[in-house]
Amino acid sequence: MKRTALSAAILLATSPVLADTPDTDEAQTLETVQVTASRIAQTVDQTLASVTIIDREEIERLQPRQFTDLVEGRAGVSVSSAGPFGKQSSVRMRGTESGHHLLLVDGVRMGSATSGDASWRFLPPEEIDRVEIVRGPRTSIYGSDAIGGVTQIFSRAGREGPPRVNAFLGAGSFSTWEAGLGVAGGTERTDYSLSVSMFDTEGIDVQDGVGDDDPDGYDNTSLAAKVAHRLDNGIEIFGNVLYSGGRSEYDADELSTGLPYDRAYTDFVHAALRVGIRIPVTGRWDSEVALGQSRDESDDVTEGGAFGGSVDRFDTRRDQLTWRNDVRLGDRSELVAGLDAYEDRVDATTDYNEDSRYNVGVYSVLRTELGNHDLEGSLRYDDNEQFGDKTTGQVAWGMQATDAMRLRASYGTAFNAPTFNQLYWPRDGNPALEPEQSRTAELGARYSTSLAYVDVAVFETRVDNLIAGWPAQNIDEARIRGLEVEGGHDIGPWNSRASLTLLDAEDRGTGDELARRAPVSARIDLDRQFGDFSLGGTVLARSRTFEYDFFGDATRLSGYGTLGLRAAYAIDPEWTVQASVTNVFDRDYETQGGYNQPGRAAFVKLRYQQR
Repeated sequence: MKRTALSAAILLATSPVLADTPDTDEAQTLETVQVTASRIAQTVDQTLASVTIIDREEIERLQPRQFTDLVEGRAGVSVSSAGPFGKQSSVRMRGTESGHHLLLVDGVRMGSATSGDASWRFLPPEEIDRVEIVRGPRTSIYGSDAIGGVTQIFSRAGREGPPRVNAFLGAGSFSTWEAGLGVAGGTERTDYSLSVSMFDTEGIDVQDGVGDDDPDGYDNTSLAAKVAHRLDNGIEIFGNVLYSGGRSEYDADELSTGLPYDRAYTDFVHAALRVGIRIPVTGRWDSEVALGQSRDESDDVTEGGAFGGSVDRFDTRRDQLTWRNDVRLGDRSELVAGLDAYEDRVDATTDYNEDSRYNVGVYSVLRTELGNHDLEGSLRYDDNEQFGDKTTGQVAWGMQATDAMRLRASYGTAFNAPTFNQLYWPRDGNPALEPEQSRTAELGARYSTSLAYVDVAVFETRVDNLIAGWPAQNIDEARIRGLEVEGGHDIGPWNSRASLTLLDAEDRGTGDELARRAPVSARIDLDRQFGDFSLGGTVLARSRTFEYDFFGDATRLSGYGTLGLRAAYAIDPEWTVQASVTNVFDRDYETQGGYNQPGRAAFVKLRYQQR
């Protein structure tokens, strides 16, 4: 890319950030504690990784209809979907595959063992308290699936105080409605939270000329609960659950006749459960043991057609055991070490050659401060029932160059295990597949004050043994280079976040650009408070991408830009009314070839939060 274009793009992404930043007592600090990057509690400014935090205040301000609305266009993140509202979605990190992006929900590994992808489309925004996005390899800490990065979702938690009720009711375009009710509180020793939410929409017709012409609807009922209790001796017992279930309709034609089915839909269950205990073994050593389970279940149903339709069930369950130890080695060093063990099980109408496999991993993370330098190293050993053992590692360095400027560098290796479909599909599975392997180098810098920040990172990832084709083979390799710029400020009545991603993702075997990777993408969120009234908007922009058919022929998807506007009015300290208009200019665009995205749409919502 020409230098002038690159400079203009960086200016576009950082313009809301580099505005005048006068000192004011009303400014909010941008310092936020995160735990996903290294399993060590750190502020974003302290971490040696590229991190984005989305807190509950920002979630409510942005008024998302679906989880992907929160992350689309963030630094290093791209989204492609087969339509809106509960349709199949891929969330790629730094140009890697969606299956190279690990999803955690309150510490529980999520994802389908059959497809290898996480069900991002079923995550309920109203049940989420915080999102932590960590870009770059994290296999040496979390194991498989983390070549591109990790996103962790934290459900709502209670805090000490009397029970406080929260509720909302909303409606909008496409016959959409949503409602929810929750309560949270706590005592000196016990915190608790319980909430339920519902979302229902007729949606849009996601494919022209396929299936029927009716809208393809979606409904989701979600439940979240979290509790923690502290004993006299400092031991803490905790538990949490996040459950979603519902139906997502789609278009489908019968393969043998080409005739449309009368109906096609997926009934789904998406759930994470975790219980555990934290023990202060000594003044410098804390230990945590937890049991978890994730479920990714779907019944794909077709009705009508020449043969009356069918039901295809793909239910996967992952049982997990984690043991983590935090040891403080003096005042400037910390060690985290532990064990992750999990077993994947598949129950499906398809008769897989194998229906279970286990993985046991042991890991350690060591961090130390040497003057104004920070060093961090992680090492992990995984033993997998299918492909044997694998060792991965990562090293990182940081330096506090000035009070506001921090530099960092890292190098890490990672791997991604083949899926059950690729390994064990009847007749066509390839049990000889090797894991995909990667190596990533990154340089970054972060300028941060109490009012604003700018973070810049450049990286290169090389992926070997890429799995491609059908039956699947280890035949390809990829090289991905990128530049990420992210910034934000909270100054008086103004709030902004902006990001820019420049990407060069190449299939080294063919020389082609990797599918659905935009060379340029950007996002700007800008809001202003006017007393009890607020106005805001989001601009999303993405350059053209390519898709490839079975024969390798390319189809070009045009670039696009969209504008969303929002407003809110605080009726009193407890009641707020919100309104939003998405795709204001009614643009036609696709993020996945052949699948429609919604045109202009409006939504309103009434919120209550007991004080």
